[in-house]
Amino acid sequence: MSDATPAVSILLPARNAARTLPMAIESCLAQTLPDFELLLLDHDSQDGTFSLMKKYARRDHRIKVLHAPAGSGFVTALNFGWKEAAAPLIARMDADDFAYPARLQHQVRLLNENPDLAACGTLVRIRRRKSDLSTTEPREGYAEYEKWLNSVVTPEDIAAQRFVDSPVANPSTLVRREVFEILEGYRDHPWAEDYDFWLRLLGTGRKIGKVDQLLLDWHDSANRATRKYDRYSQDNFIRAKAHYLACLPQVQEKGISLCGAGPIGKKLATALQEAKAEIHAFYEVNPKRIGEIIRDIPVKSQRDLADAYDTVVIGAVGQPGKREHIRHVVQSLGFQEGEDFFCAA
Repeated sequence: MSDATPAVSILLPARNAARTLPMAIESCLAQTLPDFELLLLDHDSQDGTFSLMKKYARRDHRIKVLHAPAGSGFVTALNFGWKEAAAPLIARMDADDFAYPARLQHQVRLLNENPDLAACGTLVRIRRRKSDLSTTEPREGYAEYEKWLNSVVTPEDIAAQRFVDSPVANPSTLVRREVFEILEGYRDHPWAEDYDFWLRLLGTGRKIGKVDQLLLDWHDSANRATRKYDRYSQDNFIRAKAHYLACLPQVQEKGISLCGAGPIGKKLATALQEAKAEIHAFYEVNPKRIGEIIRDIPVKSQRDLADAYDTVVIGAVGQPGKREHIRHVVQSLGFQEGEDFFCAA
């Protein structure tokens, strides 16, 4: 490998990924931006992953093979990996995904042209991978997520909607190295380390943008970490949202009003109370729920939302149609999304 500093370091961690790793590596090597290093990080693999990495490294001088410290957790391994990166920009990639050839070229241009951006992602196509490695359309939940994810593009929308779900696909991202250093990398919370990283980044006032082009195929399968490990469960995502909502200065000053007393609203209320956030009321359209007391919180009619003017309003519903209804009602009362109004799902 040349002694010259590369423009980008691609960090690609893998564990027992020998079947899909070649596709991921080759998509990185095919980038139209040639000035990069590819850091292949093996994390306790028991199959042929590490040998495969070494084989590719012998073929291409841009590849560097890393072995995470034995027995280290995934977060520790990731932090070890980015600290080994030489470039000022660090791209994330996963061992079962496919980067389109122009991905890095477009992302580097976006960050160079927008120095106020701390990181950027891309639009993605979600595919469901079968056991024979063939792919098909994603299941309904992931199809809805893809639609939402690719609609949240501008830094303003990404910041405002960050509590709906993770607003960037992690393997599509490019981050300034200085941001990893300032945030001290990933943290080992009970919830997803990547979502935690984005929420912390946005919580500092830094911005994330997105290249408004489809530049990554993101694969869902039974073996994907998001399906295998509890930290990626829906309940732990709600805990992450509650934790960082409770950290907002305006929430600490004013407290919260929740729009929606259904399953999501109730789970979010529980997590918010555990995070020591004050909840003043639920606001609900279902007349059967109005007048109830849930976790010592009164349920009021949504027609009375004007009474919540001195709180931060959280729209706590999952269905896009209901979310849009709440957004319309709350914004018509003068609330501004991203400041005193957020949606969470």
